[in-house]
Amino acid sequence: MTATVVVTVLEDDGDAGFAKAKERVLDWLDDHARIAGVVFAARPFALTASRDGQPVGGLIGSTNLGWLHVQLLAVAPEARRQGVGAALLDAAEGLARRHGCHAAWLDTYQHQGPDYYPRLGWRMFGELPDYPIGGVRRFYRKTL
Repeated sequence: MTATVVVTVLEDDGDAGFAKAKERVLDWLDDHARIAGVVFAARPFALTASRDGQPVGGLIGSTNLGWLHVQLLAVAPEARRQGVGAALLDAAEGLARRHGCHAAWLDTYQHQGPDYYPRLGWRMFGELPDYPIGGVRRFYRKTL
């Protein structure tokens, strides 16, 4: 007879149990990927942009499996449309090339500069409708 499965909910990512559960899941995924010859070696990084000593933007990303993943990109309201975001993306792409990456991907929302990424050479490859409800989440890629 099979034992009953008990599912525990851990919602506080600051909790030690949450960290242990995440570590265990990542270990299982790594073990499974290695069988297929895939070795995860994510290298997270953060970029900051400043002007006259004041922060005006930032980018959080990682490189892994030959890809750059831009996780977060933000520019201070007073510094928008002044090349800060493009400078951050350019720096991230350069870092990714130095790490041996051949391509990059990111996701964003329809209300966040729908023409911005295509102007910088990014190509949309997917959409997730109703995320958020009534909106669209868009996925972009770029060859480095």
